[in-house]
Amino acid sequence: MNFFLDENFPRPALVQLQTAGHQAVHALEIFPQGSADEKLFAHAQDEKAIFVTTDKDFFHTIPLAFARHHGAIVITLSKPNRADLLRRLPESLVILGERNLQDTVWLVTDTRIRSRHLDA
Repeated sequence: MNFFLDENFPRPALVQLQTAGHQAVHALEIFPQGSADEKLFAHAQDEKAIFVTTDKDFFHTIPLAFARHHGAIVITLSKPNRADLLRRLPESLVILGERNLQDTVWLVTDTRIRSRHLDA
């Protein structure tokens, strides 16, 4: 899988994903800090990458703005910290397994994973 990590996601997740055999790029490798969310998400789409973020707004806005996209994973924890985000991302990928993530936004919390997409 190909992943694009939002600037708010811990950079060590790159190593996690790459070690697991995925391609991954962090937003701050390409864009300056504070770049517009729309610009980051558009770049992920250009790269055919799954967008990974901690910004819960994406769970609500992506399905409304984009009927077609390469997928997104939004990880929102009750007490977010680097260690817990780095633990929850690979756990989520195991749970999601070999599913096709395209056109779906996955919301990952402390205890559950749910999805949202706009039916075309």
